[in-house]
Amino acid sequence: MKLENVTLRYDGVTVLENLSLELPDSGMICLFAPSGGGKTTILHLLCGLLKPDNGRLIGLEEKIFAVVFQENRLISTLSVRDNVGLVLDKSHQHLAKEYLEQLGLAGWEDALPDELSGGMQRRVAIARALAFGKQHEERAVYLLDEPLTGLDEQTAAHTIQLIRAQTAGKLGFFVTHDLQQAKAVSDYIVRLDGRPMRVQEIAENRG
Repeated sequence: MKLENVTLRYDGVTVLENLSLELPDSGMICLFAPSGGGKTTILHLLCGLLKPDNGRLIGLEEKIFAVVFQENRLISTLSVRDNVGLVLDKSHQHLAKEYLEQLGLAGWEDALPDELSGGMQRRVAIARALAFGKQHEERAVYLLDEPLTGLDEQTAAHTIQLIRAQTAGKLGFFVTHDLQQAKAVSDYIVRLDGRPMRVQEIAENRG
């Protein structure tokens, strides 16, 4: 897939200008850049929440996007289970329980989001994205915007293993400004910098 001469202006600021980027059709691709540089903007372009002022995206036309946003975006009046189940059809509701268990949230399924710590809420958001991606396994692209925010080191390491296992052979994008995280989770690292944002380097991550 690729971005071809993409320009995007947001609130009067040119975030991307004639950005071209050709990427593999599978693998976890880390968008690595300083905070506030425009990484989230690229994710929002990929999934169609933003439209480029010029240029085009190629290779994502038939895809379904499983997204962990920067914000958890949980519905406060729904239980943890129902927050995950909301994105699933009836035949896949079992995935809510499975992913909550895998992320260490067994026993919290009936709790409301406000009863959870920030790190636990983050794991609910991750469970929702992974369950949705599993439901649409053949067409899923994973867009993970700093998903490990608020997780302690041990929980983050376990979550990385889960993400790696599920996205193997799939296309995914992992946004971070933490190089250690980038090396732990990604097959390719795209280093970005500047405003408008430029590609500094694309490197295969060999661990």
